[in-house]
Amino acid sequence: MYAGKFTTMPRITLHLLFAGLLLVTTSGCTTVKKSLTIIPGVGPSGDTVSAQDPLMPFNYKGTLGYGHTLRLAVYDGAIEPSRLFNGLVMIDRQGIADFGKYGSARLGGHTIPEAQRLVESVFRRNGSAVGRVHVHVVSIENTPLVTVEGDVPSPVVMPLYKGLSLHEAVAQAGGRRAGSRAQAVYVTQKGVRRFYQTEAAADYGCPLGAGDIITLSPDL
Repeated sequence: MYAGKFTTMPRITLHLLFAGLLLVTTSGCTTVKKSLTIIPGVGPSGDTVSAQDPLMPFNYKGTLGYGHTLRLAVYDGAIEPSRLFNGLVMIDRQGIADFGKYGSARLGGHTIPEAQRLVESVFRRNGSAVGRVHVHVVSIENTPLVTVEGDVPSPVVMPLYKGLSLHEAVAQAGGRRAGSRAQAVYVTQKGVRRFYQTEAAADYGCPLGAGDIITLSPDL
């Protein structure tokens, strides 16, 4: 029901409007205020598959639906990963995202972490992946994103803004599970998974980029 309302406005104009609304409604949160500068390279008007691709409202805490366009990178392996997919997919009116020769997945009605698992299953079913599959959600509707998973209450995919540190991302995801004594963290960037003994070490040695996956170890 939103398509008719938003398709008449340019993507850049609407992007700025949403940023202004965010500033008004979250002025008491210094982290969010600092975060309003979008990371370069995944800017407005980038996530469009065709002229018919509508601009849709996007809430990273909600579920995906018709018109949402996802920029994804899928890798097989962790030490010397091979890239299986890198591009855009739009969810159609039936809630389906088509990955061409790899297959399709019903992503409509699912949260982003749920969609990540469904996309992983597409590449496993197809037989393209033989090792660990990493599904990097680089951006959705021009919003760059990072994933926090592992030793957290539940996986979270959140907006990446200039200056966002790994420690801040973990805090926004709810921190480690209650009672956890683990400290180690893995950071996966473009399919390559790196190990850090502490969050502080990862923060120092690994600036975040769009699509990065932060995995808190539950054991180490």
